[in-house]
Amino acid sequence: MTRRGSLIRRVVVSMLFLTSAVGLIAAAAGSVTLHREINEAMDGAMQESARRLLPIVIDDLFTKDLTAAPRRLAEGVSGEADNRLIFQVRDKDGRLLLHSHDAPATPLTDTLEQGFSENKGWRIYTEPAISKTIFVQVAEAIAQRHEEMYEAGIGFLLPIVALTPVSALLAWAVLARFLRPVGRLRAAISERHGDNLDPIRTHDLPVELASIARSVNKLMRRLGLALEAEKEFTANAAHELRTPIAGALAQADRLLIEASDEATRRRARQIKAALSDLANLSEKLMQLARADSGLAESDTPADLMRIAALVVREFQHLGEGGERAVLSGPASGPMVSIDPDALAIVIRNLVENGLRHGAAGSPVTIAVSDDAALRVANEGPIVAREELGKLARRFLRGSTQADGSGLGLAIVAKIVQQAGGTLVLNSPASGKPDGFEAIVRFRPASQATVAEPFSTTGTERVDPKSTRTSLTGFD
Repeated sequence: MTRRGSLIRRVVVSMLFLTSAVGLIAAAAGSVTLHREINEAMDGAMQESARRLLPIVIDDLFTKDLTAAPRRLAEGVSGEADNRLIFQVRDKDGRLLLHSHDAPATPLTDTLEQGFSENKGWRIYTEPAISKTIFVQVAEAIAQRHEEMYEAGIGFLLPIVALTPVSALLAWAVLARFLRPVGRLRAAISERHGDNLDPIRTHDLPVELASIARSVNKLMRRLGLALEAEKEFTANAAHELRTPIAGALAQADRLLIEASDEATRRRARQIKAALSDLANLSEKLMQLARADSGLAESDTPADLMRIAALVVREFQHLGEGGERAVLSGPASGPMVSIDPDALAIVIRNLVENGLRHGAAGSPVTIAVSDDAALRVANEGPIVAREELGKLARRFLRGSTQADGSGLGLAIVAKIVQQAGGTLVLNSPASGKPDGFEAIVRFRPASQATVAEPFSTTGTERVDPKSTRTSLTGFD
């Protein structure tokens, strides 16, 4: 499937993006307000300073000669300790009478009007006194004001920038904690499959998730009843058909012997062939019902080579092409974790599939290896990739004219999955230009690992450098 991020990651990233966006918008709006308020505060300080200087300046001027050169105050009496504000005292003609030690010796403004103004890089407040014959001007450097505003803005933004990743981590931790029940529910649902329909516990789930779990339990309960009904019907139908089919085959054989003309014998042979197909289908349905009931599970290991030899000898004894089955491998072993009857069904179906669908007269090789693998291969045309992925589905057959029910590989896949093994279908066969190959890797008896649920569709894996196609997913 297309990879999707976890819910926690998606929520946290979305929250981080939205929080950052809202924070930046709020910071921008706050910066505008901060700029305005700082300006107003600084202007107010300038205005207050000018009004506080007025009485001092007037008392000082009335005791001095106003016609003398403008006086420059010493640093110790110049007002603000940080030299942020400067001032000048001028008469009505604009002549400079007095100024602070760090103020310029030239007038700050060309005109004298009460209020705020900006000139030559200064923010200036002018306050008149004594019927506008004396003017006090308090000024502040615009660059210094901007610097202070910048520092205030940085101090305003830094907490937002610093707290954004912290808030993301906190949100991640909180969401991870509160979404743990979602993970538990997902894991519980993923463990349910055709062989595990146990109800999900709901007492430790939140109310919202408990309702989902109850709905899943109801669905699994209905699915379980449907599967049980299907298994019971399949087993009963196959079992009940065996006796009448066997009787009908005996009657067909008797008719074939007693027939007096070729037309009757030909009709008897057709009836016998149809009954044989029906008998084979009945046998496959019985095997399928046993596989669905969990036949493969067993505490007693099975000898892979020994059972393979028994099945091959059975085919050779019955004839019908069984002499083409060629077995190779160790004298005994390996021991695998599977019920012996189930193992025999797997081998029988794979050999039967090779004999039935292989090239006429060609051998079917059955190889057992020490790593608990069984390989059954036959010669014949290459199976197309789109057909290869469907061969393990029930009642689905490839483009072949050979007889068959379309259940053999489905039964094999079901039993192998229950035994914790893997099934791989290849066409062409390994090391050959054509043919078909089925490789089953069983779980050694010494291992207790449980395989993942089986997928009937499998996953096609295509090597881009060859025409080889493998069907995997039976694990």
